[in-house]
Amino acid sequence: MHSFSTRPLSIDLYGYGALRRMAGNIWYFSLSLAYLRRLGVETVLHTDTLGAALLGHLPYDEILLTLDNVPGDIHPRFWAAGKIWALAAEPAGTIHIDGDVFIKSDKALCRMESEPWDFLAQHYESSEWYEKENVVFDRDVEYIGSLGIRPHENGAYNTGIIAFGSQLLRDRFCHAYKLAAMHYSSVARDLLDSDNMLTPDVIIEQRHALQLCRGCGAKVTLMLPREKELTKQANAIGYQHVVTSRKFDDLDKCRAALQKIDTDIYNKTELLCRNILKK
Repeated sequence: MHSFSTRPLSIDLYGYGALRRMAGNIWYFSLSLAYLRRLGVETVLHTDTLGAALLGHLPYDEILLTLDNVPGDIHPRFWAAGKIWALAAEPAGTIHIDGDVFIKSDKALCRMESEPWDFLAQHYESSEWYEKENVVFDRDVEYIGSLGIRPHENGAYNTGIIAFGSQLLRDRFCHAYKLAAMHYSSVARDLLDSDNMLTPDVIIEQRHALQLCRGCGAKVTLMLPREKELTKQANAIGYQHVVTSRKFDDLDKCRAALQKIDTDIYNKTELLCRNILKK
C-alpha cells in the first residue's frame, strides 16, 4: 500500500515550498505505482480528500480516504502520521512502501517473502544524526519515556518500507506514535512551527521501531541486511529509495523513467502537473 497525506504540504520542508513538493509527490507516487503495476502487485492508496484529487488519476486497486480521520491537532511536521494511520487500518502483514520507493524487480519482492517475519523494514542505520530532532522530545522527557521510547539511544530502522506480521506489535507501535505525535504537537508547537528542518518522526517512527522489535525479540527482515554498501545491495535486487530533498532535485529523472515504463500514467501525470511545475 501507499499512503499520501497532504497535510505536510501546508508547511515549508527542507526549504521547498508547497507547490514544488506537491508536484514532486505526484510524480514520485506515479512512478512508484508504475513499477508495482509492472510486477502485478495489488496496491491500495490511503489518502485524504485532497490527496484523492491529486492522485485519483492513478490506477490503484482502491483509494481510501482513511487520512481524513487524522486528528487536526497533529502538527504537519509529523509527516509519517499518514503512514501510521494507514498501517493501523490494514490487516497485519500488509506492506507499506513510501511514495519515493521503487520496487523494480521480482528480486525485491522475493526479499520481502523470503522468510516469515514479525517486522519488515528497509535497513538498519546507526542514526547519530537523529540527535538534533530530540530538541522536540526534550520538552517532556518523562512523557516520551512513558511510551517506551528512548529518544537518545542510538540506532534505528529506515522505514522506506515497513510492515508488521504481528498485529499486537503493529498496534503497540501505532498507539505509541499517535500518542507522541499528539502530545508533542502541543508542547513543542513553537519549535515545530519555526524550524523547517525538523523531522521528529525519525525518533518516534524509525528509532522506536528498532527499540520495540528488540525489546520483544521480534523476527526482523531487512530489505538491505548489511549495514554497509547499501546502494550495491539495493541495485542487486532492483530496489531504490530517493531520500529527503533529492526527490525535488531529480524530478527530470523521475519523469523520464515513468515515460519509459508506463506512457499512459506519464501522460495523465504530465497533464496534471503542467501548471504546477510551470513547464
